[in-house]
Amino acid sequence: MNKPIGYISRWKISIKMKMVLAFLTVSVFSVVMLGGFSNYIYSDAVEKEFYSISKEATVRLNYHLDYYFRQLQQSTHSLISSERIQKWLTNSNYTNEDIKNVEKELRNYLALNYSETQGIFLISRSNPVVSMAQSFAKLDRLTNEPWYKMPLSGNLEILPTHIAKYEIANGRPVVSVFLPIFDKNTLDLIGRLVVDVSLQEIDRSFQSSKLGSSGTFFIVSEQNSIVYHPNEEWDGLLMAQTALASLKIPDETSAAMQRYQGRDYLIASSRSDVTGWRIVSIVPFDEVAVGLSVARISMLVMLLLITMLVLIVVPLVTNRFIKPILTLQSLMGQVGKGDLTVQTESISGKDEIQQLFHSFNHMVRRLDQLIATNTGLQLKEMKAQLMQKEAFIKALQNQINPHLLYNTLGIIKSMAYLEKVPVIERMARNLADVYRYTTKFTEMEVKLEEEFGHLLKYLEIIHTRFPKHFHSKCYFNEKFLQHRVVKFILQPIVENAVKYAIEPRGGEGAVIVSAYDEGSDLIIEVADNGPGIEEEVLLRINEQLDQISSNVDDNYGQGDSLGISNVHARIVLKYGNKYGVTLTSFAGRGTVVSLRLHTITDVPK
Repeated sequence: MNKPIGYISRWKISIKMKMVLAFLTVSVFSVVMLGGFSNYIYSDAVEKEFYSISKEATVRLNYHLDYYFRQLQQSTHSLISSERIQKWLTNSNYTNEDIKNVEKELRNYLALNYSETQGIFLISRSNPVVSMAQSFAKLDRLTNEPWYKMPLSGNLEILPTHIAKYEIANGRPVVSVFLPIFDKNTLDLIGRLVVDVSLQEIDRSFQSSKLGSSGTFFIVSEQNSIVYHPNEEWDGLLMAQTALASLKIPDETSAAMQRYQGRDYLIASSRSDVTGWRIVSIVPFDEVAVGLSVARISMLVMLLLITMLVLIVVPLVTNRFIKPILTLQSLMGQVGKGDLTVQTESISGKDEIQQLFHSFNHMVRRLDQLIATNTGLQLKEMKAQLMQKEAFIKALQNQINPHLLYNTLGIIKSMAYLEKVPVIERMARNLADVYRYTTKFTEMEVKLEEEFGHLLKYLEIIHTRFPKHFHSKCYFNEKFLQHRVVKFILQPIVENAVKYAIEPRGGEGAVIVSAYDEGSDLIIEVADNGPGIEEEVLLRINEQLDQISSNVDDNYGQGDSLGISNVHARIVLKYGNKYGVTLTSFAGRGTVVSLRLHTITDVPK
């Protein structure tokens, strides 16, 4: 079932409560919107600031890492250029003494350079691998190292963290640095120096760089294996094998915020030009955005204060508005019961409430006037309808009994038909139709087409009566025939013209009926060429018509005539005193009777 317009909810909430809820909703919504917008702006700013700081730190660490490996390469220059190393790499005929000399060179380098070096190995194209200590450099102990079968290359290469399996390394994670060796004379590639270094130096550098209290740096290779992480157990493993598997490392152009281990983390990275590895920085978002947490708490405090303010102040303020409205509601209830004498207290001012009070007083006064006017109009309309019916009844007072007349005319028509007198037959038929039309009370208005048809039948009777000298013409545009007009207004006017202009001259004369539109009105004119109306008589008739127009209620039925006064009264009753009959007479030349009707709006388009 559809709810009607103006349906009121069962939950009756006062205007005061609605205003409190409205103010509270707007306030909360505003604070929430402000908080959300501030959070978005601040978070974006934090990400950009973190990226800037992280970029600076990772670039610095990358530089340190690249510098470390380049220094390592430079430190081996004297070693790989020594005569013993060059001779062993280029001479296939070597002795045990040659091998011992090579081992000695390697140990001397190790003693004078990097303490984090776990192993150093010399690889030639044809000779076996020589280590700094041949005792652990037997081939069966080095075949499991990832670099053992790797082809020689003329470039510096760095193998990401892996677990060294020879004795001295003792299963520690190491990074292998491949240093190419060239013949000093021919510059041909003749071998490779492999230096396994622990993560000691890398760890020392990274431990000195911090982001927040728990932010960390770690290194990821191009194969997504972990080169270095503060958690040593992950060194050398693929990211997918650790808790870092869910992280997606962003590119170098921006930072990203990701959910990791139940917290939001900011992540950024920077790639090394030497190794191709990425140094990744990761820090909890709340450690970087300390100000955001303070802002959120401030927003909550502000929301609480605004809520309390609305709940306390708004009810006090709304009382000023609610009291006049409640007064107006009470007065409206009295008006609803029919009391139109109530008035609000006059309050000076121009605000909406004061204007509403003024409008209410004006409305009640106007409503009282409209009800009185409407009641008068209804009474007048009912009286007009009664007058219309009484006018028709009065029009029949001078006629004989319709049934007796119809029966008599029927008998005359039948006898004329049998006696073969068509003129009498046609006249009897027309006369019966004329009387039948006048006695039909089903409608007070008819189409002009129907009224015109009735007029033609009447004129045919007059032509039968005065066959030689009487003339009549009717000019009606077809567009007017569908207008609705007051019934029985043309025949009495034409009958008047016949009575006063045609009959006195033995039927000699003419009657012309025409119609035209004037603005929104339809004008019908009945003209005759009789002797005209004497000036005194014309004056008296016009005075009578004016009296009817001024006070039709008292004058519509004066006299027994069915002619001009009766027609004028019925037109005025229907359309108002601007409409009705107008007479114009020309002495010795004839009379024109004009009927002004308000029916032009009924013209079909």
